[in-house]
Amino acid sequence: MSALGWSADLEVAFVALEHPGLRAGRVAIDFGASLRVLTAAGDEEVGLAPDLYRRARSGERPVVGDWVALAGTPGDALVVERLARRSTFTRRRAGSEGAARRQVIAANVDTAFLVTDARDFSPRRIERYLAIAREAGAEPVIVLTKIDLYPDVLDLLSQLWALAPDVAVHPVSSVTGAGFDGLDRYLEPGRTICLVGSSGVGKSTLVNRLLGYEHLRTGRERRDGAGRHTTTRRELVSLPAGGLLIDNPGMREVGLWQADDGVEEAFDDVASLAEGCRFADCRHDSEPGCAVQAAVEHGKLRQERLTSFRKLASELRRPTGRQGAGTQSR
Repeated sequence: MSALGWSADLEVAFVALEHPGLRAGRVAIDFGASLRVLTAAGDEEVGLAPDLYRRARSGERPVVGDWVALAGTPGDALVVERLARRSTFTRRRAGSEGAARRQVIAANVDTAFLVTDARDFSPRRIERYLAIAREAGAEPVIVLTKIDLYPDVLDLLSQLWALAPDVAVHPVSSVTGAGFDGLDRYLEPGRTICLVGSSGVGKSTLVNRLLGYEHLRTGRERRDGAGRHTTTRRELVSLPAGGLLIDNPGMREVGLWQADDGVEEAFDDVASLAEGCRFADCRHDSEPGCAVQAAVEHGKLRQERLTSFRKLASELRRPTGRQGAGTQSR
């Protein structure tokens, strides 16, 4: 079980359930009506116990990456409990009356590979992914793909280092294999990674390269090298080096959900300057005594950096249908 990420903390939580005969497992695939769970005895397809099924609407339903407790024998087992999560990736999902609801799409991720195409590089997109990963509780790592198709990789690397100086950046090519040895440190046994990135940036090809075989079918590339997203289900798979990987089609649609802390960590330069603002709820727009705007005027902060911060902060203030949602804290 340690190869799946089982830890001493999980053992303590499992024992605390105090239900004899339960078995532990980790969700690998969510089929909707059932789940595929990895256990010490192998893979099992299981259902949800009625009580857990009723609680599914409140976010209790297990997702890929979750640790669960099973009751019953292999081939006839049900998930009866979900263990506490140490990290969660969420997105906004429209409710029945138009209000946004929180949807957990992956759990217990250690490292998030933020995948971006060298030919379609967007600093603003990377800023968003950094905020999402940090709010989720995962270590962000930037993976710059398709470097074999881009002549000036050093320019992109310098931009990324300036954008996120404390985040590791790995330029790779799934065609030539360049740069993949640098990813080995994240693939140790029991460690779980996920891929976050837009459609067509090469996530499925990256997964196949890490696995060493074509596990995920990749779309035929256009003449300009752009691919099509072909991942259609959420799945946890084991890597040859011993790590685990979640490739999730929902990750390309992942959005901010009350991610104030994640945004502040991704924009720590703005957050640090904001400590000098006259008003605690300053939005760094046209308020008097705004230290952030002053930094822009004096050339200490780029305007585009502030614009991106305000855009993400504005997204967090959108109504979510939940009391207190959208409020900012510092």
